[in-house]
Parts: sequence; structure tokens; C-alpha cells
Amino acid sequence: AASRRAAGPGRLPRLGVRLAAVGALATAAVVGVTVLQSGGVDEQGRPAPVVPGIPAGPVANASELLERAAQSAEARPFTPPRPDQWVYTESRSRRGDTPNGPLSDDPADTRTNRSWTRADGKVIALMENGRLEQVPLAAGTMPPSDYASLAKLPTDPDALLKWVYAGMGGLGETSEGRYSTAYGTLSAILRDNVLPPRLEAAVFRAIKKIPDVTLVEGRVDMAGRQAIALGRITEGYIHEEILFDPKTYRYLGERAVAIKDHSTRGEDGTLSFRKGDLMRLTVQVKTGIVDEAGQRP
Repeated sequence: AASRRAAGPGRLPRLGVRLAAVGALATAAVVGVTVLQSGGVDEQGRPAPVVPGIPAGPVANASELLERAAQSAEARPFTPPRPDQWVYTESRSRRGDTPNGPLSDDPADTRTNRSWTRADGKVIALMENGRLEQVPLAAGTMPPSDYASLAKLPTDPDALLKWVYAGMGGLGETSEGRYSTAYGTLSAILRDNVLPPRLEAAVFRAIKKIPDVTLVEGRVDMAGRQAIALGRITEGYIHEEILFDPKTYRYLGERAVAIKDHSTRGEDGTLSFRKGDLMRLTVQVKTGIVDEAGQRP
């Protein structure tokens, strides 16, 4: 059976259910990221918003960025899929030169991932060696990865965060493990899914309630596609980041960066990174609703 979201041979697991409880947290507050809009200017010569009702101009902190992302989600038109329709997701991931090392510095070293998940949560279709393969989708995953289950989640941020904490098990035994796992779980909900706007907004507002989430200074270059980011330090040496479009504040993807040298021995060999190494980069290219597996919106 195929995995729901394989990260590639030997690659670190993505944000989410496999985040372990972590030790001491090193934090660095970063503020003052400037967001340049392309919506023109208003009658007073001030930047005009791209999304009506959402201010243009600088984002002062992570909370403000997340609130603009929530408002942007609420403003988008949305038609929920029928149970027999499929949620299509397309993303690009940077490759690594070795299974347990940093990613390539060359933006051209990317692979495209495409998947189709039935909205009723029964089947997922993946491209395997150029062929479309359909396999049953495992039930009861945390977090859920199908539209039917996601649509049942709370749309109140406090209730959503309470649901996340209730599903942690042993990963929430320490306060840091609790916060890191919550951040990872909410990030995973954003990834590779089409969400109801109210739920997507609730995810952003729930992340606002997790301590030590800060803006990333400057822009992130994703193979020529600019983004702004926020993130949180996990496991003492990884900065786990969520990427946003700097004009519309839509979710764009995720990346992980080593903030200090780290080496550890695991089942797959020695995992080794140096400060500044890119450990993971996944960019969401397109999502949509289609009538058949294999179609693209």
C-alpha cells in the first residue's frame, strides 16, 4: 500500500504527527518584515490592498501575518466538493544529494508530486512510475487528510486547538512537546488539502495562540517565487517554517532550516546538518476539485 504523503527515501518527516517531544527552546523574536503589494496605490498614494478589506503594507509580527492570512481565507469564494469528487493537490519538493543530508542548493533540483484524494476519504490516487495507482486511504489518521473528515473539525480557534491537544497522546507530555506538536499538526492540515474557508481561517488563528511563533526576517526565495514566512524552533536545531504569498497571504508551502550544526545516528544512518542548511522545502503549486482521479483543474 502506498503512503499518504511520503517524504522521500531517508528524508526527514514533515511537520505533523511524527514530531517528537523536544528539549529546551531557543527563541529569537524577529519583527518588521516588509510586504510589498502590487495592488497599486489609493487616492492618497498609499499602497492599495490586493485582497479587499485587508491592509496593505508592512506586517509587524507573526500574529498580524496569521490574521491577514485568516481574513484572506474567509474572503475567498468556495464550493464544497461532492463526496464522489476528488481533491487534487500538486506540489514541488527540493531534492537532496544524499538521503540523510541537506537539500540541493540548485532550484532546478525539484520533483513534482501530484495526488488525488476522494472527498469521501475512501481512496487516494498517486502517480507511481508514470502510472495512476489507487489505494484505500487509511482511516483515523492524525491529523485527517481527507475533505470529509477535515470539514467536521471545529472552526472556532480555541476549540480547534483543544481538539489538537486532545489527540497528542505521549507527544504532549511536556509543554514544549505540546506546543511543537500542535504547531506541526496545524501545519500539516494546511498541507496538501483543500480546506473550507472557515476552517482554514481557524487554523491560522489557532497557530496565533501557540507560543514562540515568529516572523522570518526578509523574503524567502523558492526557485524564483517569493514568499514571507513564520516559524518555530523544534528539537533545538530546526526552524520549521510556513510560507505565505506576500500579496494575497495565501498558504504557499513549508520549509525547514537548520539553525545550528547537528549530527545524530539513526536507523537510516547518520543524519548530519550544518547551520543554514535547507532540510526541507515543499511548495504548493495548485489545488482544486475535479470529477475523476487523473484530471487536473
